[in-house]
Amino acid sequence: MLFLVAILPVLFIIIFLFLLKLTSLRASLLTYGLTILLTFLFSQYRIGGGEILHASFHGVLIAFIAAYVLFFGIFLFHLMEHTGGIQSIANFISGATSNKVLQVLILIGGLSPLIESTSGFGVAFMMVTPILAAIGFSKVKAVLLGLISLIAIPWGALATGTIIGAELGGIPLEQFGFGTAVMNIPIFAYFILFAVLIAGGWAAAKMHWKQILIIYAILTGGILFLNYYLSVELAGVLSSLAVIATGLMMARSSRQHYGKSPAPGRMLKVFSPYIILTVLIFFTRLDTPFQTFLETYAVIRMPAYDYELALLYSPGFWLLVTCIISIFIFQISWKDVFHLLNKTVKQWVPFLITTSSFVAISQLMGASGMVSVISDTTGAVFGESFLVVSALIGAMGGFLTGSTTSSNAMFIKLQLHTAGQVGLPTDIVAYSQNTSAAIASMATPARVMLGAHMFGIQSKEPYILKRISFIVLGALLLTVFMAAGMYVWAM
Repeated sequence: MLFLVAILPVLFIIIFLFLLKLTSLRASLLTYGLTILLTFLFSQYRIGGGEILHASFHGVLIAFIAAYVLFFGIFLFHLMEHTGGIQSIANFISGATSNKVLQVLILIGGLSPLIESTSGFGVAFMMVTPILAAIGFSKVKAVLLGLISLIAIPWGALATGTIIGAELGGIPLEQFGFGTAVMNIPIFAYFILFAVLIAGGWAAAKMHWKQILIIYAILTGGILFLNYYLSVELAGVLSSLAVIATGLMMARSSRQHYGKSPAPGRMLKVFSPYIILTVLIFFTRLDTPFQTFLETYAVIRMPAYDYELALLYSPGFWLLVTCIISIFIFQISWKDVFHLLNKTVKQWVPFLITTSSFVAISQLMGASGMVSVISDTTGAVFGESFLVVSALIGAMGGFLTGSTTSSNAMFIKLQLHTAGQVGLPTDIVAYSQNTSAAIASMATPARVMLGAHMFGIQSKEPYILKRISFIVLGALLLTVFMAAGMYVWAM
């Protein structure tokens, strides 16, 4: 009975989203209210009003970490769209090659992982999805491909979530990063193949298997090598740059090159915001006095919530700087700037409310003891088979919060505690937690809602959520197989 009550919030979300087909905003608010009601109705999970407010506000604070970044990510998207930058990038890719598969491979395996690795928090989805629509994909396909393009989430924001997972799990960062990379070997192939299937079907996949294999090998091999030998933080950045270079060389040698690409000067100007953003974030992550300054000043600290946000160190601040520079580069009038800010706010507020609600739900579940009951019960029931359940727990965190960082903060200690109790290797369970959380965050309802609102296709939100959830379930199954394989190998 205790276990059934503990998983009710998750069941509520599933029912509201998939059966009743409510929007993410309504589903999150209804589930939040029902979760509070459960704490009143069942004495085992009862917490005081002060604890409810504490957990809820903590959820808002955690959500703001992502919302701070996303606000300026949305604003940069509107600035680029207003100036024709998105269309110019689309023309550049179209001019490089008319091959839809190669276009998708460059975007999914290169540009999106690059943006995600430097910015994190799903900003790449905001940047790449409009480009996909501009090069000719339907709005629904563009959103689906944009979600799939977030394949580098474990290394997003210079591997912030992976770093937190390593610290909380007491695992050396290099080992944790490499273990996560190993677990993602088949998962990268799975998502790249699915992207090609969405773009052109099985016929396209068979025709272009060599290009698919090359892009996959560059991305996967680069991330494995760089995690092991160089830097977990920079693995996603450097690997994606290698993919972009390889993809453009393949396009150059292809006979399917056609049309006029925009002038080099124009393209340098269009790409300049992304170049500036990458360079700025790269230098802020170097171990220098400048990094120390950024981490020391303008820091929001709330010890009561174990919360800290360095406003200047966050990618959100450097997105703001990039937005300001872009306004001057493209000479956008202040009237247009305020109009675009208004559009940004209208898209951002529903995301903030939805994300805050989902994170608050997870915080309430933790504060009331629901998470502990779920973990302990599954450990006792499944024993060594907990290896399967651990991926689902990590996925639940990623799905609810849309963040690997938040999921790791919520669940990794409990996961490792349960693994120790049933005699499973804690490091493999940690890799599974990190990977499954990243995968499930692709399908977080708030992000799907954002994509639907971006193109004005709110009616398609349930369909998109259903499709991406199906794709994510397949990747989670691969995660379980990899965890089992690594466990057998370690024995």
